[in-house]
Amino acid sequence: MLFVTTSAKKSLLLLALGTALTPALACGPDFPQQLVANRTQSLTELPEPVFASEIRALAMKIAALPVPEKTFTNQYDWSTDKTISATSQAEQQLLKVEEALLVAQMRQQTTVEAALAIGAPLSNELKLYTAAAVAFQQQDFSLAETLLRQVLALPSAEQQQRRSWALYSLARVLQKTNNNVAAETEALALYQQLQQEVAAGLADPLQLAVASLGEQARIYKNNGDWQQAIGLYAAQAGYQESGRASLLQLSRELLQMPDAALKPLLTQPAVPQLLSRYLFTQASSLKYSDPALVSRLLTLLSAEADIRLANATALAAISYQQGDFALVRQLLTYAEPEPLFYWLSAKMAVRDNNLAEAAQAYAKAAQSFPAALPEPALKADPYAAVPISEQLQRNMAATQCRIQAEAGVLQLQRGDYLAAMQLLYQAGGEYWQDSAYIAERVLTTQELQTFVDAQVPPGKVKAESQWNYFGDTEPSTLLRNLLARRLMREGQYQQAQSYFVDPKLQQLANDYQQADSQSEPGTFASMTQRFGLDMGRIDNAKALFQLATISRQHGLELLGYEMAPDYQVFYGQFEFYQPEPTTTPAIPDAEQQRVLQSAAKPEKRFHYRYLAAEFANEAASLVPANSQAFAATLCHASTWLINSDPALATQYYRRYLNEGPYVSWGRDFGIRCPAPDFAGAKNRLSQNNQQYWRHELRQAKPWLVPAVGFVLLALALVIWRRKRG
Repeated sequence: MLFVTTSAKKSLLLLALGTALTPALACGPDFPQQLVANRTQSLTELPEPVFASEIRALAMKIAALPVPEKTFTNQYDWSTDKTISATSQAEQQLLKVEEALLVAQMRQQTTVEAALAIGAPLSNELKLYTAAAVAFQQQDFSLAETLLRQVLALPSAEQQQRRSWALYSLARVLQKTNNNVAAETEALALYQQLQQEVAAGLADPLQLAVASLGEQARIYKNNGDWQQAIGLYAAQAGYQESGRASLLQLSRELLQMPDAALKPLLTQPAVPQLLSRYLFTQASSLKYSDPALVSRLLTLLSAEADIRLANATALAAISYQQGDFALVRQLLTYAEPEPLFYWLSAKMAVRDNNLAEAAQAYAKAAQSFPAALPEPALKADPYAAVPISEQLQRNMAATQCRIQAEAGVLQLQRGDYLAAMQLLYQAGGEYWQDSAYIAERVLTTQELQTFVDAQVPPGKVKAESQWNYFGDTEPSTLLRNLLARRLMREGQYQQAQSYFVDPKLQQLANDYQQADSQSEPGTFASMTQRFGLDMGRIDNAKALFQLATISRQHGLELLGYEMAPDYQVFYGQFEFYQPEPTTTPAIPDAEQQRVLQSAAKPEKRFHYRYLAAEFANEAASLVPANSQAFAATLCHASTWLINSDPALATQYYRRYLNEGPYVSWGRDFGIRCPAPDFAGAKNRLSQNNQQYWRHELRQAKPWLVPAVGFVLLALALVIWRRKRG
């Protein structure tokens, strides 16, 4: 940017890369938060808020700075191994081609005279300003000041392209070359003028008005006016990361001061406000780096009544983190009603085992958040992935969701399961695993179905990605699919189809229902099977194997548990260690009973694979043991479990060895399996029946002729008697 230094922006980039401004929507890169798993800790610990959100309250009121149509930032050119400054980009892209060429040539000169000679064809504004940049580069600050004043003295119609640059640069020159009160006063006035004119519409593609807030703050801070400095940096933080970084630096500087130096500064209200918020948001790191420091500053900040009253809520939060609950109670009596006040009140009530009072405080905390940030739309930090206004809005929403989620955990602990489900569902996808636990293991199926029908909107088919926790699937879709799978596990296939969101899953569920209905033999078939007469049992076996195949290939989508033991939430790729409900003291007995009743059968990882294997085993029982289908169905049953449960897979293999026929592919049993030949099984059953009856007839020959003769004699006797009668 002109001769405005770019080192500050470079350092901001490093800070932006090294410091996250917003809280992640998940704990770690992959896994969302879970509060229910350790509900005691979740309800009693106080999470650290984001520093950037807390310092909003310290911001000085300034005129809203508009979003530039086009902004420029330093860019690294890998082809030339050089950094292209924002200033150079602006000059090349905003000027006409011939103007940009002349400006670039002027900047390459070593004297102002040479630069002015080259820039003669340019407008006075461009020529004088670029010459001032050359003078600054040659450290001729007096000449640079003269040239900049000439730019600002031009008629207003001739200052449309470089006025914001000249105002900012002149103030910087005055700071650098005139170390006196008059120069600083003029510099402050120039920065103020720049901000006002940009707010009124002056073009500011290099965002110098925002940068000027930090420059003003530095002047005030160097002169001991921390109040003004903190307010200006906080205002800048609403636009650029540099303001937040500066306040972090100020906080650390204050922390290192001895009491004698710090106490006089505490009379400036912004100083204890900044310190208390810094301590609150950095508690975990300070706890390990310098635990005594937090205690010392907490004592110092709490000593003065005025400071204590003005910062009661933040000091109460620090005291809570430090475990000084007596001080928390004292400070909360002075605190203003706001979300943090109610949140702390809820946690104190939990510690006192007053769960009803805690529930009321949680409700007030969630309701006390504003619908949106009161500030006007803020522009993006050029180094940020999203606008700072959006980041701050996300921070506020994340805190509100956390409070709602904790309220849900509290209701779960109290045994109000439907209220817990509603609160956690409203908390959003970030707490989906907690919602899934209640929906899948605590609520009855009927309770869940009633909740979904009343409160869950129709879902949307999720994106190509299978990873639910990356946010590509809405909670409504997840919950409806969870209910559908639960209904499928209970055999309510028709109802389940109406809750699956994806038409493909609806069709699979229908196929599963058809296969299940066709796998059941009729009444007559069940009687005739005892005598080996029913050929329809082969069709039943075929349907059972289809049921087994669907269960194995699509069991996670149709039957899988969202959480343990299948972890559909991670599409089966990961699992967590979770203690047994009966060994977890934090879970009330009534909840434990519900959890046990809703457990998977069998309660093993990928439980649907066991179902698939057993369906295949049942299919084997319906086909002739000497058929290829018998061997093939048992082969598939073994294959589906050979990696997860080799002992059970071996049992299926042993059944084949004991009962089945020789097959040419037997050496690959449990590894590669052909499709069962059910048509061949029918032929084999027919052959077996024929052999059976031939065998029975051969066995009956010795007594068959006398038996026939006796029957004929008896028949003749009956006829004779009727004739005589």
